Amino acid sequence: RKIGEYFSSLDNLITLHQRKPKLLCSSQNFYLVSEYAHPWEQRKLNELAEFNPKCNLPNSFEYVDLESVVGTEMISSRYEIKENAPSRAQRLAKKGDVFYQTVRPYQRNNYLFDKEENNYVFSTGYAQLRPNCNSRYLLNLLQTDSFVNIVLNNCTGTSYPAINSSDLGNIHVTTTKNIREQTKIGEIFYRLDNLITLHQRELDSLKKLKKSLLQKMFPKNGEKIPELRFPEFTGDWEQRKLNELAEFNPKCNLPNSFEYVDLESVVGTEMISSRYEIKENAPSRAQRLAKKGDVFYQTVRPYQRNNYLFDKEENNYVFSTGYAQLRPNCNSRYLLNLLQTDSFVNIVLNNCTGTSYPAINSSDLGNIHVTTTKNIREQTKIGEIFYRLDNLITLHQRELDTLKKLKKGLLQNMFV
Repeated sequence: RKIGEYFSSLDNLITLHQRKPKLLCSSQNFYLVSEYAHPWEQRKLNELAEFNPKCNLPNSFEYVDLESVVGTEMISSRYEIKENAPSRAQRLAKKGDVFYQTVRPYQRNNYLFDKEENNYVFSTGYAQLRPNCNSRYLLNLLQTDSFVNIVLNNCTGTSYPAINSSDLGNIHVTTTKNIREQTKIGEIFYRLDNLITLHQRELDSLKKLKKSLLQKMFPKNGEKIPELRFPEFTGDWEQRKLNELAEFNPKCNLPNSFEYVDLESVVGTEMISSRYEIKENAPSRAQRLAKKGDVFYQTVRPYQRNNYLFDKEENNYVFSTGYAQLRPNCNSRYLLNLLQTDSFVNIVLNNCTGTSYPAINSSDLGNIHVTTTKNIREQTKIGEIFYRLDNLITLHQRELDTLKKLKKGLLQNMFV
């Protein structure tokens, strides 16, 4: 069912893109060309919605503070009794209300209340807008760069710069008065937000699963057997120095030109960038010539979980000396994930030295004792699980980044 729902949403999005009308924009007019060809108009925001409608709070309620909304999703709320609730609990939500965070830097964390319940109360850190236009349309109009920049320029205060509701309501926006056009625009962003939320939840679940498996598939400190193990493998794991599992920083001759990988080039277990360098002009830290199967471990705090298994056939990638280069004599994927366990990372952090850029040197890194299986088949099976997990994490991260980029582009092109 979940797979079906996902592809249904994806098909709807594809259909929307194929039917997406051509957008024309000028300094005076904005037209949505195909069904609608009328000029948009300038209106004050308080003409599109009633601000902070008066209400009587229930005796108990779910309280929503500034940390409760991330992006356009409510991620949490907490139960409160009216008489003990924070003084900022004042905005009683009604279905269709839009809540706009007025405190910098939260201006893009806004929420359309779409629940039937009448017991959600928001903080006064939100401006409450009860729209007399399409709610989904209004939510996204408030997320455009042009609107957010006006808000930021009108924030006042030092500790918690914010805009008051009166000044917010007096901001002029360019809007269509055609409710059908508003509805269609709102629907596009509603479906996009649903896809973004879906991928974010899947990504968070996969990362949580990986963290759990790293704790359970490698022995905890002082133990000789992992909590979770394939049934065909038995016997204790053994203590070894890390430099017994891999050769450190093998000597090499650099090519005349190469792709240079610095500390910012690797995020998680993925290489997200590299840059072309000529040997004679390259940074002095460009020293580690990669070979397929090498594991690169970032030695500078706080990058210790950004590590990379070089799995390419090319012989022209050179890594910074900010990485320790490990050429394994065990399974490479297994070794990569052993280095990402909490127990190992904590030992590394405790052995970092220096003030500006605390780091561990390769000699100290190699002398760290790890608990490992010497069974290459067990190593391979463990490595394969994390390899597949990392591929899924990368897939969802790329889809999420693509959808966010798409939304940003549509916000720029579908509003003035």
